[in-house]
Amino acid sequence: MQRASHAVECWIASGAYLRSGITKPMAAQEMKLPAYLLSAWIKAQGYASYSRWITTLRVEEAKRTLQAHPDWSNEAVADHCVISRSHFQRVFKQETGLSPADFVAGKNSNKR
Repeated sequence: MQRASHAVECWIASGAYLRSGITKPMAAQEMKLPAYLLSAWIKAQGYASYSRWITTLRVEEAKRTLQAHPDWSNEAVADHCVISRSHFQRVFKQETGLSPADFVAGKNSNKR
């Protein structure tokens, strides 16, 4: 698992998860890992699926973006983080327990 952890860490650091349409096989290939090993690593980290993991990574990026650019619109943040504009607020609230506006306003005492 150490090999997978290092490969995943490097892949995340490159920002590859912010590309639209990145599938598990594509990600595994970019990490130079077999897809089954990436799946095992994701499950070992406590994620139910690849898509749940990618969503969590993208919401974490949205949180950083909202903190760095509180003047950006939800649409701009959604576009930057490759989250569907129509689902951004719902996905953000599902992951954080807060709306993007509440997060920016500093009402993040319930932050997960």
